[in-house]
Amino acid sequence: MKDMYDVAIVGAGPGGSAAAHYLAKGGLDVLLLDKFNFPRDKTCGDALTPRALRVLNEMGVLDELLRIGYRLNGVELIAPKGHSVVAPMPKKDGRTDYVLIVPRLILDNIILQRSVNSGVQFESPVRVNTIEQDANGVIVKGECRERSVSYRARMVIIATGANVKLLLQMGLLKKPPLMMLCARTYFEGMTNMSDLVQCHFDGVPLPGYGWVFPLSDSSANVGSGFFRSGLTARWMPDTARQAFDTFIQTPLLQNMLGGAKRVGPIKGYPLRVDFASAPTFSDRVMLVGEAAGLVNPVTGEGIDYALESARIAAEHLLNMFAAGDLSSKNLKVYDRLLRQRYQDLFVLCNRLRFVYLNPLILNRVVTSAARSQDLMKLFMNIVLENQDAYEGLSPRTILKVVFGKMLG
Repeated sequence: MKDMYDVAIVGAGPGGSAAAHYLAKGGLDVLLLDKFNFPRDKTCGDALTPRALRVLNEMGVLDELLRIGYRLNGVELIAPKGHSVVAPMPKKDGRTDYVLIVPRLILDNIILQRSVNSGVQFESPVRVNTIEQDANGVIVKGECRERSVSYRARMVIIATGANVKLLLQMGLLKKPPLMMLCARTYFEGMTNMSDLVQCHFDGVPLPGYGWVFPLSDSSANVGSGFFRSGLTARWMPDTARQAFDTFIQTPLLQNMLGGAKRVGPIKGYPLRVDFASAPTFSDRVMLVGEAAGLVNPVTGEGIDYALESARIAAEHLLNMFAAGDLSSKNLKVYDRLLRQRYQDLFVLCNRLRFVYLNPLILNRVVTSAARSQDLMKLFMNIVLENQDAYEGLSPRTILKVVFGKMLG
């Protein structure tokens, strides 16, 4: 155990482990902490988008994941009234044209092992309680197997996902943010499966959606999530489990689940989607991934943002160490980099969620997209960030959705 690390990272999910990998490859001494021993399960939809796969390929783990995961080349959207539209996964800028479904029990362990192979020191189970400043950096304090532990580092990266307890204790958050409420489980022995990413807007509270993400031709990650806020919140379910139980009773789900066996418990979990107003740094502290609210407000996708923000954080932190400047002024540059990359997107996605994720518009979206390949391609590219989200709110697009024709 070293007396002083260059960087201590709290949380060994995709964001924390990816940041650790990049920093260690850059020559820094990195300590990675997690409250669980690995491999460990993480409640999630398990989908890896083309953007996530691009970073994983850069890290050198994509080939291994391709041998394990289930590849899906298209998406099916099911409207509140039950009609649907299917579209292939669009391709852009050398990204893959498929989604890969890999259970987090496997994915997170592979990324962690990549970081360890890069020279990162991993310690678990360590539950971090406080992070304190001192003259030379920070002291990370916690508990490991009922004994107190502490670690010294020049910088800290927090990658604790939706768990905001540490951020509240540090004063980085003044109150818990509003979150999406989700629940998921696994089923085996399913029938009438498609080889598509299925996004259901039938039988779920809106704004929100249900999903069926196949892991094979007869098994899948099945779940639902919704955003319980606004004028309709009083009529929404109180818990994610209630919404999930209703979702799997829909005719389409019953058609697939009639003879299936549930594998494992139904687990509920929150998702932070508040990046547009969330803090990303403090003195000697950087936040990555969901700890910075980086989960898409429309899709609930967060692994790609975790991996991308980890790479951005690592690149900037390596530059800070090279310049010998670990000041808060330099950390503001990191915040600016994230805002330049994601701020407009998150503001627009919040608006898209309000405009589109209601029964009237969603039924029209799916009907119009079924008639227009261009419209379906547009929405797919917006979701995958291949295209500016502003286009989804343009008068031209809205007219196409409502009246089935474009302006001009």
